[in-house]
Amino acid sequence: MRYARWGLVGLALVLLALAIQAARLALHKGFSIDEFQYAHAAWLVAKGQVPYRDFFEVHLPLVYQALAPLFWLLGDDPRTVLALRAAMLVPLAGTCVSVAVLNRRQGPAAMWLAPILLLSLTPFTRFATEIRPDALSTALFLGALAALSVRPGTRRWSFLAGLLFSAAIWASQKVLFYGGIVGLVLAVDLLVRRGRSPAHVERPAAFLAGASVGLAGVAAYLTVTGSWSAWWQWCFVWAAEHQRHYPGFSWRDYAVPIVREQPWLFVLAALGLVSSVRAWWREGAGRWGDSDLPLMLAVGATFGSYALQRAPFPYSLLPFLGVLAPFMARGAVVLTSGWRSMPARVLARVALGVMLCWQWTRLESLLDGDGNTRQREVLASIATLTGPEDVAYDNSGGYVSRPHAHFYFYTDAYLRGAIPDQLSREIPEALLARGCVLRVDDLRTSGLPPALRRFLDTYYQPYDGDLFLWGQRYDVTPGAVLEDRFLAVREGRYFVEPASVLDTGTLFIDGARVTQPELTLTQGEHRVRYEGPAARLHLLWLPRDGRRWSPRPEARPTYSRLF
Repeated sequence: MRYARWGLVGLALVLLALAIQAARLALHKGFSIDEFQYAHAAWLVAKGQVPYRDFFEVHLPLVYQALAPLFWLLGDDPRTVLALRAAMLVPLAGTCVSVAVLNRRQGPAAMWLAPILLLSLTPFTRFATEIRPDALSTALFLGALAALSVRPGTRRWSFLAGLLFSAAIWASQKVLFYGGIVGLVLAVDLLVRRGRSPAHVERPAAFLAGASVGLAGVAAYLTVTGSWSAWWQWCFVWAAEHQRHYPGFSWRDYAVPIVREQPWLFVLAALGLVSSVRAWWREGAGRWGDSDLPLMLAVGATFGSYALQRAPFPYSLLPFLGVLAPFMARGAVVLTSGWRSMPARVLARVALGVMLCWQWTRLESLLDGDGNTRQREVLASIATLTGPEDVAYDNSGGYVSRPHAHFYFYTDAYLRGAIPDQLSREIPEALLARGCVLRVDDLRTSGLPPALRRFLDTYYQPYDGDLFLWGQRYDVTPGAVLEDRFLAVREGRYFVEPASVLDTGTLFIDGARVTQPELTLTQGEHRVRYEGPAARLHLLWLPRDGRRWSPRPEARPTYSRLF
């Protein structure tokens, strides 16, 4: 008994160490490009805007609604995105509790090992600590399965299961597929058994009440905001069109490398799944009410949801990896306790410890390089250069907590290919109408329509490799007089760069000679005339901090990253 107690203490310490590692990843790992999109959507919700109706969005919005209060508490500093990352540790903790509860019948070792092996699975911890709808929906779905697995079932647990199921659906459309398969089994169980033992839903009324409360909340939100039609159009009609036409790739592109990187964990999952199926089948007639049945069905359903996607990116594996975690733990218990001789059991446990240490080093490698240091520097620059009212443009919402200019504040590859003329016409008009002074460069910039890229290159000058501020560059032909125009995007302060051109030559704006580097201009077009020896000069928007700057066309972008 004493050895068993110390073994559980050791597992608890391992879990604590992995939890600390997950927190480090959340705070220091580099941000993926999509995280800024989701963070900006959360900021918009905090400002009272409605997804689908007020800004382009195709994901179900629970993660934005859940994170929005952080902007109420912490304000409009773009670096608040770090707090959003920290908040994603809450659903991660819920996922860990859920997989432990799903293994409670297998004993304490299997309960502790489920969250341990889940956190040691590099791709899961990598994406579950990010700002993503998939991370939240996975936590809610597994929470619903865990609540249903509690025996004997109570009204409280059944109500919670129904509420979590409906919340998971509101978090991601993907739950409609894999949750729908599990939900179909539960629906059949409700109709056939009506709560009679053995049943998956022992308290049907409480379960339906929980689901109804969740769905009623969704219906009330869509009704009050008047966004039923827009929600249906973007989340379902357009999403289906997107799924058909998106330039996709095979599910093997990401899934196979993940298995190759840590095959031992998937071997444990296969061993645990086989042993669970065998134990389930041996139960005879009672097998159809066994609490493991929905979990076993979820393995195939979550993988099918991933494999059938047109573009199965690795974060879509989160629900599949989550439902595998209980089986990984069961496989580990079989492998470490199924031997008759004590030396063999000890050797198996030592091997498990060694492999966990190996996974630890893989998690640590995710922090190699500068992590999110450079990205935090860019966010700090945005906070310094602009105010919360200054409009910004980025095709991924990389400015986080600044107003965007156009309904399509981000676009994906399919949308850019579907409406290039509309984007080329409307976005420049919106940038001018809203007085957009800041542009953030990202990985999607190169995919924008050529006409839009030309506009951005003309009117935004490189502050560094990642940030561009409003201004124009003028190349002067030696011995000639420069006659051109300057378009002031908003009324405000601008400056001449380099200031030395005012000493070596003569600059006129709207016929008036400019004698000081800084000047105030009204919004609109202004005539520019320069006579002098300078080969190049700029007219630039003066940032909020009042510090003049020199364009750096040689700087390379580092802010935007795919994963």
